[in-house]
Amino acid sequence: MTDFCVNGRFLVQPISGVQRVARQLCRALARSPAKDSFSLVIPPEAEAEADQIGLPFEIAGGASDTSLGGILWENRALPKATRGRYLINLTNRFPLALKRGAVLIHDAHVFDLPSTYKPIFGSFYRNLYRWAITSGLDLVTVSKFSRARLSQALGVDSNRWTVIKSGIDHILEPKPDFSTLERFGLVPEGYVLTVGALSAHKNLAALKLLARGLTAQGLKLVAVGDVAPEVYARTDLGEALKYVGQVSDGALRALMENARCFVFPSQYEGFGLPPLEAMALGCPVATSDIAPLREACGEACIFFDPNDPEEIAERVLALSNNEAQRVHLGDAGREATRHLTWDRSAETWLDLLSVASKSSKIIGS
Repeated sequence: MTDFCVNGRFLVQPISGVQRVARQLCRALARSPAKDSFSLVIPPEAEAEADQIGLPFEIAGGASDTSLGGILWENRALPKATRGRYLINLTNRFPLALKRGAVLIHDAHVFDLPSTYKPIFGSFYRNLYRWAITSGLDLVTVSKFSRARLSQALGVDSNRWTVIKSGIDHILEPKPDFSTLERFGLVPEGYVLTVGALSAHKNLAALKLLARGLTAQGLKLVAVGDVAPEVYARTDLGEALKYVGQVSDGALRALMENARCFVFPSQYEGFGLPPLEAMALGCPVATSDIAPLREACGEACIFFDPNDPEEIAERVLALSNNEAQRVHLGDAGREATRHLTWDRSAETWLDLLSVASKSSKIIGS
Protein backbone atom coordinates (compact mmCIF):
# COMPACT_ATOMS: atom_id res chain seq x y z
CA MET A 1 0.00 0.00 0.00
CA THR A 2 1.37 3.42 -0.94
CA ASP A 3 2.26 6.06 1.64
CA PHE A 4 0.45 8.92 -0.09
CA CYS A 5 -2.69 9.27 -2.16
CA VAL A 6 -3.58 12.11 -4.54
CA ASN A 7 -7.18 13.21 -5.09
CA GLY A 8 -7.48 12.62 -8.84
CA ARG A 9 -10.85 14.19 -9.54
CA PHE A 10 -9.07 17.02 -11.40
CA LEU A 11 -8.63 14.59 -14.31
CA VAL A 12 -12.36 14.80 -15.14
CA GLN A 13 -12.64 18.57 -14.71
CA PRO A 14 -12.25 21.19 -17.45
CA ILE A 15 -8.62 22.32 -17.59
CA SER A 16 -8.07 25.77 -16.13
CA GLY A 17 -5.01 27.00 -14.24
CA VAL A 18 -5.82 24.96 -11.13
CA GLN A 19 -6.19 21.68 -13.03
CA ARG A 20 -3.05 22.41 -15.05
CA VAL A 21 -1.06 22.77 -11.83
CA ALA A 22 -2.39 19.44 -10.54
CA ARG A 23 -1.58 17.62 -13.78
CA GLN A 24 1.93 19.01 -14.11
CA LEU A 25 2.80 18.42 -10.46
CA CYS A 26 1.65 14.80 -10.66
CA ARG A 27 3.71 14.29 -13.81
CA ALA A 28 6.74 15.68 -11.97
CA LEU A 29 6.11 13.33 -9.03
CA ALA A 30 5.95 10.49 -11.54
CA ARG A 31 9.47 11.44 -12.68
CA SER A 32 10.82 11.49 -9.12
CA PRO A 33 12.51 8.64 -7.20
CA ALA A 34 9.48 8.69 -4.89
CA LYS A 35 7.04 7.72 -7.65
CA ASP A 36 6.04 4.42 -6.08
CA SER A 37 5.17 6.12 -2.78
CA PHE A 38 2.14 7.73 -4.46
CA SER A 39 -1.19 6.49 -5.72
CA LEU A 40 -3.48 8.67 -7.82
CA VAL A 41 -7.04 7.83 -6.74
CA ILE A 42 -9.47 8.50 -9.59
CA PRO A 43 -13.13 8.10 -10.59
CA PRO A 44 -13.74 5.42 -13.26
CA GLU A 45 -14.12 7.88 -16.15
CA ALA A 46 -10.60 9.27 -15.56
CA GLU A 47 -8.68 6.08 -16.37
CA ALA A 48 -7.53 7.17 -19.85
CA GLU A 49 -6.29 10.50 -18.49
CA ALA A 50 -4.53 8.82 -15.56
CA ASP A 51 -2.59 6.65 -18.01
CA GLN A 52 -0.99 9.85 -19.34
CA ILE A 53 0.16 11.07 -15.90
CA GLY A 54 2.57 8.27 -15.08
CA LEU A 55 1.77 7.73 -11.39
CA PRO A 56 0.33 4.44 -10.14
CA PHE A 57 -3.44 4.85 -9.84
CA GLU A 58 -6.46 3.28 -8.20
CA ILE A 59 -10.06 3.52 -9.41
CA ALA A 60 -12.59 4.36 -6.71
CA GLY A 61 -16.38 4.34 -6.68
CA GLY A 62 -18.74 5.57 -9.38
CA ALA A 63 -18.77 8.44 -11.87
CA SER A 64 -18.15 12.00 -10.74
CA ASP A 65 -18.76 13.95 -13.94
CA THR A 66 -21.44 16.25 -12.46
CA SER A 67 -21.14 18.84 -9.68
CA LEU A 68 -23.20 16.75 -7.27
CA GLY A 69 -21.50 13.56 -8.43
CA GLY A 70 -18.11 15.14 -7.77
CA ILE A 71 -19.04 16.19 -4.23
CA LEU A 72 -20.39 12.71 -3.47
CA TRP A 73 -17.31 11.02 -4.96
CA GLU A 74 -14.90 13.18 -2.93
CA ASN A 75 -16.80 12.62 0.30
CA ARG A 76 -17.78 8.95 -0.05
CA ALA A 77 -15.77 6.98 -2.61
CA LEU A 78 -12.45 8.80 -2.13
CA PRO A 79 -12.19 8.46 1.70
CA LYS A 80 -13.18 4.82 1.48
CA ALA A 81 -10.50 4.14 -1.12
CA THR A 82 -7.72 5.98 0.70
CA ARG A 83 -8.42 4.17 3.98
CA GLY A 84 -6.71 6.63 6.29
CA ARG A 85 -3.65 7.18 4.14
CA TYR A 86 -2.26 10.70 3.76
CA LEU A 87 -4.35 12.42 1.06
CA ILE A 88 -3.02 15.25 -1.11
CA ASN A 89 -5.64 17.61 -2.59
CA LEU A 90 -4.37 19.98 -5.28
CA THR A 91 -7.45 21.87 -6.50
CA ASN A 92 -8.82 23.69 -3.43
CA ARG A 93 -11.20 20.82 -2.58
CA PHE A 94 -10.95 17.93 -0.10
CA PRO A 95 -13.22 15.45 1.73
CA LEU A 96 -14.90 17.04 4.74
CA ALA A 97 -14.02 14.10 6.98
CA LEU A 98 -10.32 14.28 6.10
CA LYS A 99 -8.05 14.36 9.16
CA ARG A 100 -4.70 13.46 7.62
CA GLY A 101 -3.58 15.19 4.47
CA ALA A 102 -2.74 18.41 2.67
CA VAL A 103 -4.78 20.87 0.65
CA LEU A 104 -3.43 23.30 -1.93
CA ILE A 105 -5.51 26.51 -1.86
CA HIS A 106 -4.42 28.72 -4.72
CA ASP A 107 -5.75 32.11 -3.62
CA ALA A 108 -8.16 34.06 -1.42
CA HIS A 109 -10.34 35.12 -4.34
CA VAL A 110 -13.61 34.03 -2.70
CA PHE A 111 -12.84 36.35 0.23
CA ASP A 112 -11.29 39.25 -1.67
CA LEU A 113 -13.75 39.43 -4.59
CA PRO A 114 -16.91 37.70 -3.36
CA SER A 115 -19.15 39.54 -5.85
CA THR A 116 -17.55 37.63 -8.73
CA TYR A 117 -19.08 34.35 -7.48
CA LYS A 118 -22.61 33.09 -7.22
CA PRO A 119 -23.56 33.37 -3.52
CA ILE A 120 -23.95 29.64 -2.92
CA PHE A 121 -20.64 28.89 -4.66
CA GLY A 122 -18.69 31.52 -2.75
CA SER A 123 -20.21 30.47 0.56
CA PHE A 124 -19.33 26.84 -0.09
CA TYR A 125 -15.66 27.58 -0.66
CA ARG A 126 -15.31 30.06 2.19
CA ASN A 127 -16.72 27.49 4.61
CA LEU A 128 -14.61 24.72 3.08
CA TYR A 129 -11.41 26.72 3.58
CA ARG A 130 -12.38 27.44 7.20
CA TRP A 131 -12.94 23.72 7.68
CA ALA A 132 -9.42 23.01 6.39
CA ILE A 133 -8.09 25.16 9.23
CA THR A 134 -10.30 23.51 11.85
CA SER A 135 -9.42 20.01 10.63
CA GLY A 136 -5.71 20.61 11.11
CA LEU A 137 -4.75 19.81 7.53
CA ASP A 138 -1.37 20.76 6.13
CA LEU A 139 -1.89 23.99 4.19
CA VAL A 140 -0.14 24.86 0.93
CA THR A 141 -0.45 27.84 -1.40
CA VAL A 142 1.38 29.18 -4.44
CA SER A 143 2.74 32.61 -3.46
CA LYS A 144 3.63 34.83 -0.52
CA PHE A 145 0.74 37.08 -1.56
CA SER A 146 -1.78 34.24 -1.33
CA ARG A 147 -0.32 33.12 2.00
CA ALA A 148 -0.80 36.61 3.45
CA ARG A 149 -4.32 37.05 2.13
CA LEU A 150 -5.49 33.56 3.15
CA SER A 151 -3.96 33.93 6.62
CA GLN A 152 -5.78 37.20 7.16
CA ALA A 153 -9.10 36.01 5.73
CA LEU A 154 -9.07 32.77 7.71
CA GLY A 155 -7.54 34.14 10.91
CA VAL A 156 -4.67 31.68 10.91
CA ASP A 157 -0.96 32.15 11.57
CA SER A 158 0.94 32.49 8.28
CA ASN A 159 3.39 29.87 9.55
CA ARG A 160 0.68 27.26 9.00
CA TRP A 161 1.19 27.69 5.26
CA THR A 162 3.88 26.28 3.01
CA VAL A 163 4.46 28.30 -0.17
CA ILE A 164 5.26 26.08 -3.16
CA LYS A 165 5.55 27.97 -6.43
CA SER A 166 4.19 26.44 -9.58
CA GLY A 167 6.42 25.47 -12.46
CA ILE A 168 6.02 27.00 -15.90
CA ASP A 169 8.34 24.82 -17.96
CA HIS A 170 5.35 22.86 -19.34
CA ILE A 171 5.07 25.59 -21.98
CA LEU A 172 8.50 24.51 -23.32
CA GLU A 173 7.39 20.92 -23.94
CA PRO A 174 5.06 21.07 -26.98
CA LYS A 175 6.39 21.87 -30.43
CA PRO A 176 5.10 25.25 -31.60
CA ASP A 177 2.20 24.89 -34.04
CA PHE A 178 3.09 27.60 -36.54
CA SER A 179 0.06 26.76 -38.70
CA THR A 180 -1.95 28.58 -36.04
CA LEU A 181 -0.79 31.95 -37.35
CA GLU A 182 -1.88 31.17 -40.91
CA ARG A 183 -5.17 29.75 -39.70
CA PHE A 184 -6.07 33.02 -37.98
CA GLY A 185 -4.55 35.35 -40.56
CA LEU A 186 -1.68 36.50 -38.35
CA VAL A 187 1.90 37.36 -39.20
CA PRO A 188 4.92 37.24 -36.86
CA GLU A 189 5.19 40.42 -34.77
CA GLY A 190 1.97 41.70 -36.29
CA TYR A 191 -0.02 41.44 -33.08
CA VAL A 192 -0.03 41.85 -29.32
CA LEU A 193 -1.30 38.81 -27.40
CA THR A 194 -3.47 38.51 -24.31
CA VAL A 195 -4.96 35.55 -22.44
CA GLY A 196 -8.23 36.03 -20.61
CA ALA A 197 -11.50 34.55 -19.48
CA LEU A 198 -15.05 35.54 -18.61
CA SER A 199 -14.29 36.58 -15.03
CA ALA A 200 -14.60 40.32 -14.47
CA HIS A 201 -11.26 40.50 -12.66
CA LYS A 202 -9.47 39.49 -15.88
CA ASN A 203 -10.26 43.07 -16.91
CA LEU A 204 -10.33 42.66 -20.70
CA ALA A 205 -12.45 45.77 -21.16
CA ALA A 206 -9.47 47.85 -20.01
CA LEU A 207 -7.75 47.00 -23.31
CA LYS A 208 -10.16 49.07 -25.41
CA LEU A 209 -7.83 52.05 -25.90
CA LEU A 210 -4.87 49.74 -26.53
CA ALA A 211 -6.82 47.87 -29.21
CA ARG A 212 -7.62 51.13 -30.98
CA GLY A 213 -4.00 52.24 -30.80
CA LEU A 214 -2.77 48.97 -32.27
CA THR A 215 -5.30 49.18 -35.09
CA ALA A 216 -4.05 52.65 -35.96
CA GLN A 217 -0.57 51.15 -36.37
CA GLY A 218 -1.77 48.26 -38.52
CA LEU A 219 -1.43 45.76 -35.67
CA LYS A 220 -3.93 43.48 -33.95
CA LEU A 221 -4.86 42.59 -30.40
CA VAL A 222 -5.22 38.80 -30.25
CA ALA A 223 -7.09 37.14 -27.38
CA VAL A 224 -6.80 33.49 -26.33
CA GLY A 225 -9.26 31.99 -23.88
CA ASP A 226 -12.12 29.58 -23.36
CA VAL A 227 -14.77 32.28 -23.75
CA ALA A 228 -17.58 32.64 -26.24
CA PRO A 229 -16.96 35.46 -28.78
CA GLU A 230 -19.99 37.39 -27.51
CA VAL A 231 -18.21 37.85 -24.19
CA TYR A 232 -15.50 39.80 -25.95
CA ALA A 233 -18.14 41.66 -27.91
CA ARG A 234 -19.53 42.98 -24.62
CA THR A 235 -16.13 44.44 -23.80
CA ASP A 236 -16.67 46.87 -26.70
CA LEU A 237 -13.34 46.00 -28.29
CA GLY A 238 -15.07 45.52 -31.65
CA GLU A 239 -13.07 44.91 -34.82
CA ALA A 240 -9.85 45.88 -33.06
CA LEU A 241 -9.65 42.45 -31.43
CA LYS A 242 -8.96 39.07 -33.00
CA TYR A 243 -10.50 36.35 -30.81
CA VAL A 244 -9.01 32.88 -31.39
CA GLY A 245 -10.67 31.00 -28.51
CA GLN A 246 -9.12 28.11 -26.66
CA VAL A 247 -6.07 26.65 -28.40
CA SER A 248 -3.68 23.75 -27.92
CA ASP A 249 -0.45 24.15 -25.97
CA GLY A 250 1.49 24.01 -29.23
CA ALA A 251 -0.65 26.74 -30.72
CA LEU A 252 -0.29 28.90 -27.61
CA ARG A 253 3.47 28.51 -27.74
CA ALA A 254 3.53 29.61 -31.38
CA LEU A 255 1.32 32.62 -30.62
CA MET A 256 3.50 33.69 -27.70
CA GLU A 257 6.78 33.23 -29.54
CA ASN A 258 5.61 35.32 -32.50
CA ALA A 259 3.81 38.15 -30.68
CA ARG A 260 5.35 41.62 -30.45
CA CYS A 261 4.57 41.45 -26.75
CA PHE A 262 2.13 40.00 -24.23
CA VAL A 263 -0.33 42.08 -22.17
CA PHE A 264 -2.03 40.85 -19.00
CA PRO A 265 -4.46 43.35 -17.39
CA SER A 266 -5.78 41.09 -14.60
CA GLN A 267 -6.85 42.79 -11.38
CA TYR A 268 -6.38 39.71 -9.19
CA GLU A 269 -4.21 36.59 -9.31
CA GLY A 270 -2.89 34.06 -6.85
CA PHE A 271 0.24 33.34 -8.88
CA GLY A 272 -0.13 34.42 -12.52
CA LEU A 273 0.79 31.64 -14.96
CA PRO A 274 0.13 33.34 -18.36
CA PRO A 275 2.68 36.18 -18.14
CA LEU A 276 5.29 33.76 -16.75
CA GLU A 277 4.66 31.34 -19.63
CA ALA A 278 5.18 34.20 -22.08
CA MET A 279 8.38 35.25 -20.30
CA ALA A 280 9.72 31.68 -20.43
CA LEU A 281 9.31 31.77 -24.22
CA GLY A 282 11.11 35.07 -24.59
CA CYS A 283 7.97 37.10 -25.28
CA PRO A 284 8.25 40.59 -23.70
CA VAL A 285 5.52 41.13 -21.10
CA ALA A 286 3.50 44.10 -19.88
CA THR A 287 1.35 43.24 -16.89
CA SER A 288 -0.72 44.62 -14.03
CA ASP A 289 1.09 46.23 -11.14
CA ILE A 290 -0.44 44.04 -8.45
CA ALA A 291 1.38 42.30 -5.60
CA PRO A 292 1.33 38.68 -6.85
CA LEU A 293 2.59 39.66 -10.31
CA ARG A 294 5.31 41.87 -8.81
CA GLU A 295 6.32 38.84 -6.74
CA ALA A 296 6.25 36.46 -9.69
CA CYS A 297 7.68 38.58 -12.49
CA GLY A 298 10.22 40.71 -10.65
CA GLU A 299 11.93 43.29 -12.87
CA ALA A 300 11.69 41.29 -16.09
CA CYS A 301 8.59 43.02 -17.45
CA ILE A 302 6.74 46.33 -17.79
CA PHE A 303 4.07 47.13 -15.16
CA PHE A 304 0.96 49.28 -15.47
CA ASP A 305 -2.06 50.26 -13.38
CA PRO A 306 -4.80 47.80 -14.42
CA ASN A 307 -7.45 50.41 -13.56
CA ASP A 308 -6.03 53.02 -15.95
CA PRO A 309 -6.78 52.13 -19.62
CA GLU A 310 -4.81 55.16 -20.85
CA GLU A 311 -1.69 54.03 -18.98
CA ILE A 312 -2.12 50.48 -20.28
CA ALA A 313 -2.33 51.71 -23.86
CA GLU A 314 0.60 54.12 -23.44
CA ARG A 315 2.98 51.57 -21.91
CA VAL A 316 2.10 48.64 -24.14
CA LEU A 317 2.31 50.73 -27.31
CA ALA A 318 5.67 52.12 -26.16
CA LEU A 319 6.93 48.57 -25.61
CA SER A 320 5.54 47.44 -28.96
CA ASN A 321 7.39 50.25 -30.72
CA ASN A 322 10.73 49.76 -28.93
CA GLU A 323 12.55 46.82 -30.47
CA ALA A 324 15.59 47.10 -28.19
CA GLN A 325 13.42 46.99 -25.09
CA ARG A 326 11.49 44.01 -26.42
CA VAL A 327 14.73 42.09 -26.99
CA HIS A 328 16.00 43.03 -23.53
CA LEU A 329 12.79 41.94 -21.79
CA GLY A 330 12.65 38.74 -23.83
CA ASP A 331 16.10 37.75 -22.56
CA ALA A 332 15.32 38.91 -19.01
CA GLY A 333 12.08 36.92 -18.96
CA ARG A 334 13.80 33.68 -19.93
CA GLU A 335 16.37 34.15 -17.20
CA ALA A 336 13.85 35.15 -14.51
CA THR A 337 11.70 32.04 -15.08
CA ARG A 338 14.51 29.51 -15.46
CA HIS A 339 14.12 28.29 -11.86
CA LEU A 340 10.33 27.78 -12.07
CA THR A 341 10.27 24.10 -12.94
CA TRP A 342 7.78 21.41 -12.02
CA ASP A 343 10.56 19.12 -10.86
CA ARG A 344 11.58 21.77 -8.32
CA SER A 345 7.95 22.12 -7.20
CA ALA A 346 7.75 18.35 -6.75
CA GLU A 347 10.96 18.35 -4.69
CA THR A 348 9.48 20.94 -2.34
CA TRP A 349 6.32 18.87 -1.98
CA LEU A 350 8.41 15.82 -1.14
CA ASP A 351 10.23 17.79 1.56
CA LEU A 352 6.89 18.83 3.05
CA LEU A 353 5.47 15.33 2.93
CA SER A 354 8.50 13.71 4.53
CA VAL A 355 7.86 15.87 7.60
CA ALA A 356 4.05 15.95 7.52
CA SER A 357 3.62 12.21 7.25
CA LYS A 358 5.55 11.68 10.53
CA SER A 359 6.84 8.47 9.05
CA SER A 360 10.18 6.90 9.80
CA LYS A 361 10.42 5.87 6.16
CA ILE A 362 12.28 8.33 3.94
CA ILE A 363 10.22 8.68 0.77
CA GLY A 364 12.13 7.92 -2.36
CA SER A 365 14.70 5.80 -0.57
